[in-house]
Amino acid sequence: MTFRELPTLEQCAARLEAVFPRAAFDSTCSNPLAAAAAAAMIYVDAVVDDDTPSPDDVWVRPTTCLWLSDDVYVRADHDSRTAWRTAALGSNAKRKVVELQKSWGLDFNQRYGDNTRETLRDETFPLWLELGAARTRPGVTTTSPLPRWALARTFADLLNPQLTGDALDVAINAWRDARMTPGARMKAHVAQERRAQTHAVEVTLPNGVRRSLEPGAASLILKGVIEDWAPRRLVDPAVLTVSEPGAKIYVADAPLLQRLGMKIDVSTLLPDALLIDVGTDPAEVWMIEAVASDGPIDEPRRRELIDWAATQRIPPADCRFLTAFVSRNDGPAKRRLKDLAEGTYAWYLDEPQSELLWTKIADQSDPL
Repeated sequence: MTFRELPTLEQCAARLEAVFPRAAFDSTCSNPLAAAAAAAMIYVDAVVDDDTPSPDDVWVRPTTCLWLSDDVYVRADHDSRTAWRTAALGSNAKRKVVELQKSWGLDFNQRYGDNTRETLRDETFPLWLELGAARTRPGVTTTSPLPRWALARTFADLLNPQLTGDALDVAINAWRDARMTPGARMKAHVAQERRAQTHAVEVTLPNGVRRSLEPGAASLILKGVIEDWAPRRLVDPAVLTVSEPGAKIYVADAPLLQRLGMKIDVSTLLPDALLIDVGTDPAEVWMIEAVASDGPIDEPRRRELIDWAATQRIPPADCRFLTAFVSRNDGPAKRRLKDLAEGTYAWYLDEPQSELLWTKIADQSDPL
């Protein structure tokens, strides 16, 4: 049997972040503990077929990944890896690992404490399983003390230190296409596109007109709102204005604005995008804020927008409010979701099929 070439822990961490960017996926998929676990699984060759894993393959416990120290990891020869694996995966495993390392002249300095195993067992490994990176041992229950976790072979291939540059990017994208769900692929795609965004963002409006927006995450969010959210959510959407950095306001449909009797003043703090659903009666005016760093529709902002709408003779009942984020995992979304105004919606670029509504519950209890 031939063991795989060992990546460094730094390489493992970088590969995990490339496959599961933290802007889109839970950090337990790619944090230092996850990198140590992936390295340990490669070290003992806990790598199985993606589709037909066998109970007789090599499997690990979470503690196996915690015990592997740097001093052991540098012993990359076949005999050392086989001996350590035999000790770590059998009965009385910890005692045998201590004895083996003592025979090598090494102290037992495990990388993480045993109480860290719950993070791997309950978070990292289940997420890897869900995303296609790991497999569980057939016929072994979750409560069994037997080793039951391994990397999927096609995912382990991505940790090959010889795979670099464009070839690595191609391999990661091919793996995502083959193994991830459409929703997970969308999350990864959005995070990857955001990271690489250095040029103008091209957006196609509902009327077919194309418009270039400033580079950046906010423009990517607006592109998603206009091209994806609006067709899903609105009956007959039209984009009235798009605001950009530098007090620039793009008037997308001047004739419609004129028919509606609306006047746009660049000195007014307009929302990032102003849309109207002309397919409803009365027409609904949607005020959109794209939050790449800050600026959700909180209560003060909602009142400002309603006041502005009043100057345009738009009744409050016809106003709708949407705060759009990159991802639920993105920092601004985590910080600012709690501040959303009542009666407003939230939408995420990497989960375009869903939206959130923060609304008051109608009290159905009988009066005393």
